[in-house]
Amino acid sequence: MRLRLTIGNFLAIFVAGSVVAIPGAVLPQWREGYTSPEQVALYFNLILLGLLIGVTAGSRSRSRRIQYPLAPVSVALGFILAALTPTFNGVLVAGVLLGFGQGVINVHGNGLTGELWPERRVTMLNWVNAAFGVGAVSAPVLSLWLAWREMFGLFAVLALLTAFLVWGAPGPVQTYPRKGPGGGSIWLALLIVVCYAALEGSLATYSGVYLSYLGYPSPLNGTLLSLYWAGLTAGRLFLGTWVALAPLRYLTFLITGSVATLLLMLFPPVAPIFPLIGLFYGPIFATVFALVQEKFGYRAIGGVFYAGAVGGTLGPAFFALVSPPLIPYGFLTLGLLLLASVNYLRGIDARPTV
Repeated sequence: MRLRLTIGNFLAIFVAGSVVAIPGAVLPQWREGYTSPEQVALYFNLILLGLLIGVTAGSRSRSRRIQYPLAPVSVALGFILAALTPTFNGVLVAGVLLGFGQGVINVHGNGLTGELWPERRVTMLNWVNAAFGVGAVSAPVLSLWLAWREMFGLFAVLALLTAFLVWGAPGPVQTYPRKGPGGGSIWLALLIVVCYAALEGSLATYSGVYLSYLGYPSPLNGTLLSLYWAGLTAGRLFLGTWVALAPLRYLTFLITGSVATLLLMLFPPVAPIFPLIGLFYGPIFATVFALVQEKFGYRAIGGVFYAGAVGGTLGPAFFALVSPPLIPYGFLTLGLLLLASVNYLRGIDARPTV
Protein backbone atom coordinates (compact mmCIF):
# COMPACT_ATOMS: atom_id res chain seq x y z
CA MET A 1 0.00 0.00 0.00
CA ARG A 2 2.90 2.37 0.70
CA LEU A 3 4.07 2.00 -2.90
CA ARG A 4 0.61 2.71 -4.36
CA LEU A 5 0.13 5.76 -2.14
CA THR A 6 3.61 7.05 -2.97
CA ILE A 7 2.85 6.74 -6.70
CA GLY A 8 -0.48 8.45 -6.06
CA ASN A 9 1.32 11.28 -4.26
CA PHE A 10 3.67 11.69 -7.21
CA LEU A 11 0.75 11.98 -9.63
CA ALA A 12 -1.22 14.26 -7.28
CA ILE A 13 1.72 16.68 -7.00
CA PHE A 14 2.12 16.41 -10.79
CA VAL A 15 -1.48 17.59 -11.20
CA ALA A 16 -0.89 20.41 -8.72
CA GLY A 17 2.14 21.49 -10.75
CA SER A 18 0.06 21.65 -13.91
CA VAL A 19 -2.45 23.94 -12.18
CA VAL A 20 0.32 26.37 -11.19
CA ALA A 21 2.05 26.40 -14.60
CA ILE A 22 -1.02 26.60 -16.81
CA PRO A 23 -1.51 30.41 -16.63
CA GLY A 24 2.01 30.99 -17.95
CA ALA A 25 1.44 28.45 -20.72
CA VAL A 26 -1.96 29.70 -21.92
CA LEU A 27 -1.74 33.40 -21.07
CA PRO A 28 -0.91 34.40 -24.69
CA GLN A 29 -3.98 32.50 -25.94
CA TRP A 30 -6.16 33.99 -23.23
CA ARG A 31 -5.00 37.52 -24.06
CA GLU A 32 -5.67 37.01 -27.76
CA GLY A 33 -9.11 35.61 -26.96
CA TYR A 34 -11.15 37.25 -24.29
CA THR A 35 -9.25 38.50 -21.28
CA SER A 36 -7.50 41.56 -19.86
CA PRO A 37 -4.80 42.12 -17.21
CA GLU A 38 -7.51 42.88 -14.62
CA GLN A 39 -9.27 39.58 -15.34
CA VAL A 40 -5.99 37.68 -15.07
CA ALA A 41 -5.34 39.32 -11.69
CA LEU A 42 -8.87 38.31 -10.61
CA TYR A 43 -8.21 34.73 -11.73
CA PHE A 44 -5.15 34.54 -9.46
CA ASN A 45 -7.13 35.93 -6.55
CA LEU A 46 -9.87 33.35 -7.07
CA ILE A 47 -7.21 30.64 -7.19
CA LEU A 48 -6.03 32.02 -3.85
CA LEU A 49 -9.55 31.82 -2.43
CA GLY A 50 -9.84 28.19 -3.46
CA LEU A 51 -6.35 27.44 -2.13
CA LEU A 52 -7.11 28.90 1.28
CA ILE A 53 -10.33 26.91 1.54
CA GLY A 54 -8.52 23.75 0.41
CA VAL A 55 -5.61 24.20 2.81
CA THR A 56 -8.01 24.85 5.69
CA ALA A 57 -10.06 21.76 4.85
CA GLY A 58 -6.96 19.60 4.39
CA SER A 59 -5.06 20.71 7.49
CA ARG A 60 -8.10 20.29 9.75
CA SER A 61 -9.23 16.95 8.35
CA ARG A 62 -8.97 13.91 10.59
CA SER A 63 -9.37 11.53 7.66
CA ARG A 64 -7.74 11.50 4.25
CA ARG A 65 -9.67 8.45 3.08
CA ILE A 66 -12.37 10.44 1.28
CA GLN A 67 -11.11 14.01 1.24
CA TYR A 68 -7.79 13.32 -0.47
CA PRO A 69 -9.28 11.60 -3.56
CA LEU A 70 -11.97 14.29 -3.80
CA ALA A 71 -9.26 16.92 -4.30
CA PRO A 72 -8.12 15.72 -7.76
CA VAL A 73 -11.81 15.28 -8.65
CA SER A 74 -12.25 19.01 -7.89
CA VAL A 75 -9.27 19.76 -10.14
CA ALA A 76 -10.76 17.63 -12.92
CA LEU A 77 -14.08 19.48 -12.66
CA GLY A 78 -12.24 22.81 -12.82
CA PHE A 79 -10.38 21.81 -15.97
CA ILE A 80 -13.56 20.52 -17.60
CA LEU A 81 -15.52 23.68 -16.74
CA ALA A 82 -12.76 25.94 -18.06
CA ALA A 83 -12.48 23.90 -21.26
CA LEU A 84 -16.22 23.98 -21.97
CA THR A 85 -17.06 27.56 -20.99
CA PRO A 86 -17.55 30.08 -23.83
CA THR A 87 -16.52 33.10 -21.74
CA PHE A 88 -13.75 33.91 -19.28
CA ASN A 89 -16.31 34.05 -16.45
CA GLY A 90 -16.39 30.27 -16.53
CA VAL A 91 -12.59 30.18 -16.25
CA LEU A 92 -12.84 32.40 -13.18
CA VAL A 93 -15.27 29.99 -11.51
CA ALA A 94 -13.02 27.09 -12.50
CA GLY A 95 -10.17 28.86 -10.74
CA VAL A 96 -11.87 28.33 -7.37
CA LEU A 97 -12.24 24.59 -8.05
CA LEU A 98 -8.64 24.30 -9.24
CA GLY A 99 -7.35 26.22 -6.24
CA PHE A 100 -9.38 24.14 -3.78
CA GLY A 101 -8.15 20.86 -5.22
CA GLN A 102 -4.57 22.08 -5.32
CA GLY A 103 -4.76 23.21 -1.69
CA VAL A 104 -5.99 19.83 -0.41
CA ILE A 105 -3.45 17.98 -2.59
CA ASN A 106 -0.61 20.11 -1.25
CA VAL A 107 -1.48 19.31 2.36
CA HIS A 108 -2.18 15.60 2.00
CA GLY A 109 0.29 14.79 -0.78
CA ASN A 110 3.24 16.27 1.09
CA GLY A 111 2.05 15.36 4.59
CA LEU A 112 1.41 11.74 3.68
CA THR A 113 4.79 11.43 1.96
CA GLY A 114 6.58 12.66 5.07
CA GLU A 115 4.66 10.15 7.19
CA LEU A 116 5.27 7.24 4.82
CA TRP A 117 9.02 7.90 4.71
CA PRO A 118 10.02 9.47 8.08
CA GLU A 119 13.56 8.11 7.85
CA ARG A 120 14.14 9.86 4.48
CA ARG A 121 11.74 12.77 4.81
CA VAL A 122 13.78 15.56 3.15
CA THR A 123 14.92 13.37 0.26
CA MET A 124 11.52 11.81 -0.45
CA LEU A 125 9.69 15.12 -0.24
CA ASN A 126 12.13 16.59 -2.75
CA TRP A 127 11.63 13.60 -5.04
CA VAL A 128 7.84 13.76 -4.79
CA ASN A 129 7.92 17.48 -5.44
CA ALA A 130 10.01 16.80 -8.54
CA ALA A 131 6.70 15.57 -9.94
CA PHE A 132 5.42 19.12 -9.42
CA GLY A 133 8.12 20.32 -11.79
CA VAL A 134 7.28 17.62 -14.33
CA GLY A 135 3.63 18.65 -14.24
CA ALA A 136 4.65 22.26 -14.64
CA VAL A 137 6.93 21.44 -17.60
CA SER A 138 4.14 19.51 -19.29
CA ALA A 139 1.86 22.56 -19.50
CA PRO A 140 4.05 24.76 -21.75
CA VAL A 141 5.18 21.73 -23.76
CA LEU A 142 1.63 20.55 -24.43
CA SER A 143 0.57 24.11 -25.29
CA LEU A 144 2.88 23.89 -28.32
CA TRP A 145 0.85 20.95 -29.68
CA LEU A 146 -2.65 21.28 -28.27
CA ALA A 147 -5.22 24.06 -28.02
CA TRP A 148 -5.61 25.08 -24.39
CA ARG A 149 -9.09 23.55 -24.10
CA GLU A 150 -7.80 20.19 -25.32
CA MET A 151 -4.89 20.38 -22.88
CA PHE A 152 -7.30 21.05 -20.02
CA GLY A 153 -9.27 17.95 -20.97
CA LEU A 154 -6.10 15.83 -20.84
CA PHE A 155 -5.19 17.12 -17.39
CA ALA A 156 -8.75 16.37 -16.22
CA VAL A 157 -8.29 12.70 -17.16
CA LEU A 158 -4.98 12.54 -15.24
CA ALA A 159 -6.63 14.11 -12.20
CA LEU A 160 -9.34 11.44 -12.19
CA LEU A 161 -6.67 8.72 -12.36
CA THR A 162 -5.00 10.31 -9.35
CA ALA A 163 -8.23 10.07 -7.35
CA PHE A 164 -8.22 6.30 -7.86
CA LEU A 165 -4.59 5.88 -6.73
CA VAL A 166 -4.93 7.82 -3.47
CA TRP A 167 -8.25 6.29 -2.44
CA GLY A 168 -8.16 4.90 1.09
CA ALA A 169 -5.18 6.94 2.33
CA PRO A 170 -4.74 6.66 6.12
CA GLY A 171 -5.43 9.58 8.43
CA PRO A 172 -2.72 12.00 9.56
CA VAL A 173 -0.16 10.79 12.08
CA GLN A 174 -0.33 12.92 15.21
CA THR A 175 3.14 14.26 15.97
CA TYR A 176 4.31 16.77 18.51
CA PRO A 177 6.89 19.53 18.17
CA ARG A 178 10.35 18.41 19.12
CA LYS A 179 12.41 20.61 21.41
CA GLY A 180 15.36 22.42 19.91
CA PRO A 181 16.81 25.80 18.95
CA GLY A 182 14.86 28.43 17.10
CA GLY A 183 11.57 28.10 18.93
CA GLY A 184 10.13 31.17 17.19
CA SER A 185 11.50 30.26 13.75
CA ILE A 186 8.14 29.01 12.45
CA TRP A 187 7.35 32.57 11.35
CA LEU A 188 10.59 32.87 9.44
CA ALA A 189 9.93 29.49 7.83
CA LEU A 190 6.54 30.75 6.67
CA LEU A 191 8.08 33.98 5.32
CA ILE A 192 10.55 31.86 3.35
CA VAL A 193 7.65 29.92 1.83
CA VAL A 194 5.80 33.15 0.93
CA CYS A 195 8.85 34.55 -0.87
CA TYR A 196 9.61 31.21 -2.52
CA ALA A 197 6.07 30.70 -3.84
CA ALA A 198 5.74 34.32 -4.99
CA LEU A 199 8.97 34.16 -6.97
CA GLU A 200 8.33 30.68 -8.36
CA GLY A 201 4.86 31.52 -9.68
CA SER A 202 5.80 35.00 -10.88
CA LEU A 203 8.82 33.77 -12.81
CA ALA A 204 6.73 31.04 -14.42
CA THR A 205 4.03 33.47 -15.51
CA TYR A 206 5.79 36.76 -16.29
CA SER A 207 9.32 35.88 -17.39
CA GLY A 208 7.83 35.36 -20.86
CA VAL A 209 6.11 38.75 -20.73
CA TYR A 210 9.44 40.39 -19.89
CA LEU A 211 11.32 38.53 -22.62
CA SER A 212 8.63 39.44 -25.16
CA TYR A 213 9.08 43.08 -24.14
CA LEU A 214 12.80 42.68 -24.87
CA GLY A 215 11.95 41.35 -28.33
CA TYR A 216 12.58 37.63 -27.87
CA PRO A 217 10.24 35.39 -29.95
CA SER A 218 7.35 33.55 -28.31
CA PRO A 219 8.55 30.02 -29.26
CA LEU A 220 11.83 30.71 -27.45
CA ASN A 221 9.95 31.97 -24.41
CA GLY A 222 7.91 28.78 -24.25
CA THR A 223 11.06 26.68 -24.51
CA LEU A 224 12.76 28.67 -21.75
CA LEU A 225 9.72 28.27 -19.50
CA SER A 226 9.88 24.50 -19.98
CA LEU A 227 13.60 24.59 -19.13
CA TYR A 228 12.81 26.58 -15.98
CA TRP A 229 10.41 23.90 -14.74
CA ALA A 230 12.88 21.22 -15.83
CA GLY A 231 15.52 22.95 -13.71
CA LEU A 232 13.20 22.91 -10.69
CA THR A 233 12.65 19.21 -11.21
CA ALA A 234 16.35 18.45 -11.62
CA GLY A 235 17.19 20.46 -8.49
CA ARG A 236 14.74 18.41 -6.44
CA LEU A 237 15.88 15.08 -7.87
CA PHE A 238 19.63 15.58 -7.77
CA LEU A 239 20.24 18.17 -5.06
CA GLY A 240 17.63 17.11 -2.48
CA THR A 241 19.79 14.37 -0.96
CA TRP A 242 22.77 16.75 -0.73
CA VAL A 243 20.67 19.50 0.88
CA ALA A 244 19.37 16.99 3.45
CA LEU A 245 22.89 16.76 4.93
CA ALA A 246 22.77 20.38 6.21
CA PRO A 247 19.48 21.90 5.00
CA LEU A 248 19.72 25.59 5.90
CA ARG A 249 23.42 25.85 5.14
CA TYR A 250 23.10 24.39 1.65
CA LEU A 251 19.88 26.26 0.90
CA THR A 252 21.83 29.49 1.51
CA PHE A 253 24.34 28.49 -1.17
CA LEU A 254 21.60 27.64 -3.66
CA ILE A 255 19.59 30.82 -3.08
CA THR A 256 22.73 32.92 -3.49
CA GLY A 257 23.13 31.34 -6.93
CA SER A 258 19.52 32.14 -7.80
CA VAL A 259 19.95 35.79 -6.75
CA ALA A 260 23.05 36.08 -8.94
CA THR A 261 21.03 34.73 -11.88
CA LEU A 262 18.18 37.17 -11.18
CA LEU A 263 20.70 39.98 -11.24
CA LEU A 264 21.82 38.92 -14.70
CA MET A 265 18.21 39.19 -15.93
CA LEU A 266 18.56 42.97 -15.65
CA PHE A 267 20.84 42.83 -18.70
CA PRO A 268 18.78 42.13 -21.87
CA PRO A 269 21.43 40.14 -23.81
CA VAL A 270 21.64 37.51 -21.04
CA ALA A 271 18.04 37.68 -19.75
CA PRO A 272 17.22 34.21 -21.22
CA ILE A 273 19.51 32.71 -18.56
CA PHE A 274 16.60 32.68 -16.09
CA PRO A 275 15.85 28.89 -16.38
CA LEU A 276 19.06 28.32 -14.39
CA ILE A 277 17.22 29.73 -11.37
CA GLY A 278 15.05 26.62 -11.32
CA LEU A 279 18.04 24.37 -10.62
CA PHE A 280 19.07 26.45 -7.59
CA TYR A 281 15.49 26.95 -6.49
CA GLY A 282 14.17 23.42 -6.71
CA PRO A 283 14.88 21.98 -3.22
CA ILE A 284 13.63 24.97 -1.22
CA PHE A 285 9.97 24.18 -0.63
CA ALA A 286 10.21 20.47 0.15
CA THR A 287 13.18 21.07 2.47
CA VAL A 288 11.43 23.81 4.45
CA PHE A 289 8.26 21.70 4.62
CA ALA A 290 10.23 18.73 5.96
CA LEU A 291 11.86 20.89 8.63
CA VAL A 292 8.51 22.33 9.75
CA GLN A 293 6.84 18.90 9.80
CA GLU A 294 9.68 17.40 11.85
CA LYS A 295 10.19 20.31 14.23
CA PHE A 296 6.70 21.71 14.80
CA GLY A 297 4.43 18.73 14.14
CA TYR A 298 1.43 17.98 11.93
CA ARG A 299 -0.65 20.96 13.00
CA ALA A 300 1.98 23.40 11.73
CA ILE A 301 2.07 22.17 8.14
CA GLY A 302 -1.20 23.92 7.30
CA GLY A 303 0.63 27.19 7.87
CA VAL A 304 3.19 26.24 5.24
CA PHE A 305 0.47 25.96 2.62
CA TYR A 306 -1.30 29.12 3.73
CA ALA A 307 2.02 30.87 3.16
CA GLY A 308 2.47 29.13 -0.18
CA ALA A 309 -1.05 30.04 -1.26
CA VAL A 310 -0.55 33.69 -0.38
CA GLY A 311 2.82 33.96 -2.11
CA GLY A 312 1.94 31.82 -5.11
CA THR A 313 -1.18 33.79 -6.01
CA LEU A 314 -0.63 37.34 -4.79
CA GLY A 315 2.85 37.41 -6.33
CA PRO A 316 1.64 36.76 -9.90
CA ALA A 317 -1.45 38.93 -9.28
CA PHE A 318 0.87 41.82 -8.36
CA PHE A 319 3.08 41.31 -11.42
CA ALA A 320 -0.02 41.39 -13.63
CA LEU A 321 -0.16 45.12 -12.83
CA VAL A 322 3.59 45.79 -13.17
CA SER A 323 4.92 47.28 -16.41
CA PRO A 324 7.33 44.95 -18.26
CA PRO A 325 10.51 47.04 -17.74
CA LEU A 326 10.11 46.75 -13.95
CA ILE A 327 9.43 43.00 -13.82
CA PRO A 328 13.07 41.86 -13.27
CA TYR A 329 13.50 44.34 -10.42
CA GLY A 330 10.51 42.77 -8.69
CA PHE A 331 12.02 39.31 -9.17
CA LEU A 332 15.33 40.46 -7.69
CA THR A 333 13.63 42.04 -4.68
CA LEU A 334 11.86 38.79 -3.86
CA GLY A 335 15.09 36.84 -4.28
CA LEU A 336 16.99 39.10 -1.89
CA LEU A 337 14.21 38.89 0.70
CA LEU A 338 14.27 35.09 0.43
CA LEU A 339 18.04 34.99 0.92
CA ALA A 340 17.89 37.29 3.94
CA SER A 341 15.13 35.17 5.55
CA VAL A 342 17.01 31.89 5.12
CA ASN A 343 20.20 33.42 6.49
CA TYR A 344 18.38 34.76 9.55
CA LEU A 345 16.62 31.43 10.18
CA ARG A 346 19.97 29.69 9.90
CA GLY A 347 21.39 32.04 12.54
CA ILE A 348 18.47 31.40 14.90
CA ASP A 349 18.76 27.64 14.64
CA ALA A 350 22.52 27.83 15.24
CA ARG A 351 21.99 29.39 18.69
CA PRO A 352 22.57 27.05 21.62
CA THR A 353 19.58 26.08 23.74
CA VAL A 354 19.40 27.42 27.29
